Amino acid sequence: ATPSKAGLTKGSTAYNNAALKDIFLNDTPILQSSANNANPETEKFNFQNVNFTPRFGTGNQNHIPGIQQSQSPLAGFSSVLCSKSGGGVTRALPTGKDAVRITVTFAQIQKATDEGDLLGSTVQIKVSLRKNNEVSFTEQFIDTITGRTADAYSKDYRVELEDGYTSADIKIERVTDDQQPGGQIVDAFNVSALQLLIDDKQRYLNSAYTSLRIDSEQFSSIPKRAFRIRGVKVRIPGAGASGSGTPSIDNTTGRIVYPANYIFNGTMQASQWCSCPSMILLDLLTTERYGFGTHITDANLDLFSFVAASKYANELVSDGQGGQEARFSCNVNIQSSKEAFDLIKDLATVMRCIAIWSAGSITITQDRPTDSSYLFSLANVTSEGFNYTGSSLKQRHSVVSVSYFNMDSREMDFEIVEDTALQSKIGIVKKDVKAFACTSRGQAQRLGKAIIFSENQESEVVNFSTSMDAGAIVRPGSVITVNDPVRGGARRSGRVAAATTTQITVDDKQGLDTFSGSNQKISVIMPDGSVETKSITGISGLVITLSSALSATPNVNTIWLLESDALVGQTFRVISVEE
Repeated sequence: ATPSKAGLTKGSTAYNNAALKDIFLNDTPILQSSANNANPETEKFNFQNVNFTPRFGTGNQNHIPGIQQSQSPLAGFSSVLCSKSGGGVTRALPTGKDAVRITVTFAQIQKATDEGDLLGSTVQIKVSLRKNNEVSFTEQFIDTITGRTADAYSKDYRVELEDGYTSADIKIERVTDDQQPGGQIVDAFNVSALQLLIDDKQRYLNSAYTSLRIDSEQFSSIPKRAFRIRGVKVRIPGAGASGSGTPSIDNTTGRIVYPANYIFNGTMQASQWCSCPSMILLDLLTTERYGFGTHITDANLDLFSFVAASKYANELVSDGQGGQEARFSCNVNIQSSKEAFDLIKDLATVMRCIAIWSAGSITITQDRPTDSSYLFSLANVTSEGFNYTGSSLKQRHSVVSVSYFNMDSREMDFEIVEDTALQSKIGIVKKDVKAFACTSRGQAQRLGKAIIFSENQESEVVNFSTSMDAGAIVRPGSVITVNDPVRGGARRSGRVAAATTTQITVDDKQGLDTFSGSNQKISVIMPDGSVETKSITGISGLVITLSSALSATPNVNTIWLLESDALVGQTFRVISVEE
């Protein structure tokens, strides 16, 4: 109830002032987004007399003063007239209180003119406080009341008291001159009540909450409140190896900005606000208070896979509106308990990932462009060969409606993605999708395009059985290359009979004599299980000569695979591996 200027109560900070742009009452921001934060006196407020005090959910935050827990009247006090000639009303206050609430009451406020009209009047009231045996009173505020009423009118004022004070006296004065009894102006008032207040001292640690006081004159009922927040701070990758820089945060979007050629060395930096889905998932997995940290630590996670997914997610791409934005952003308010696996899966799908348990740790694998990590042909699968299964046309869609939360309208919005070429083949087949944690129209559009592409271009699954050495290396999410002579029409893969770093001697020359096409290259599985690819300069009998040396000599009986522009291997992403 303290007086205000330009919509901000006395003592409010510039930080709180700027935050009012992100507080909405009945879907209208308190402060217009075009306002200039530098000058609170000239701000463009949609609502006046607003008091906003936030707490941000830290583990050591103080309580918000002014949230009343109990009140009691000042002993022995009764309503008393407050006049300028009488020097006002002064009372001593007991110790141990947080504030005092003053109630002033006007029987009437009006002015009669000679013509018989009844107009309003203006009265100024000053409240002062003297604490700890000070010599003089200190002014707290001066309030001006203007208007007209023929009925009783009351107004409350809250005056804060200092913690640990030894004595306190409150003084209420009338600044405006007293009016003569029976005169044309009637505006006398009484100090009708003095209430001693004790505040709620609960600090609500680790919970963000606010105190928002608004003028009831502007609302017929308590308005709907909405807050635009940045959410929980999470750890992000620290300084990279070999001086490759330190990631930073774009404080406008929450995107993690990685330096060029950044190399993660396994260290994380302090928690910061960001919208990176990979780091948010990492925080959920390792935090004890609201996540799975009682069961999972960094030692159980492949941090390098999380950082790799983060770098891809935070790359700038077109937002479809002429600008750029992070490829994947996560903006969601999780307010209730969920099944652990379901929540992990939801957060992983934001960045096209799956979480898997591998080699004693949790790793995430992402659907992103990557090189093949293993080679398969009839030389390293069982006699059953490759078994292909295609998806039904009924499972494919030509129109996808993606729902996402629009931050401007603060409502669910819809982005329609269509493939007109596909519609000419299968007709208009619609699919409705809810984009989890999505607040970007561009990201919703990319999700719709990815769904249409994967359903119609990645519509085939291949199953085969292979040896233990391949099964131990290939994991879900890996990209593999398959040479199937039954489907491709030519044998382009086999086993290595002998090798150096510059020449590969193959097991059988079948198919080599028909190998043609430009951009000829060979891929070989190396001793460490990786795949290395080199261009070739010629084939003589069983010997294939490379244009440059391999990093190591391939083992005998490992797999080789030839490709050219005339015939390339099929690439698949592994979705499951069974022993």
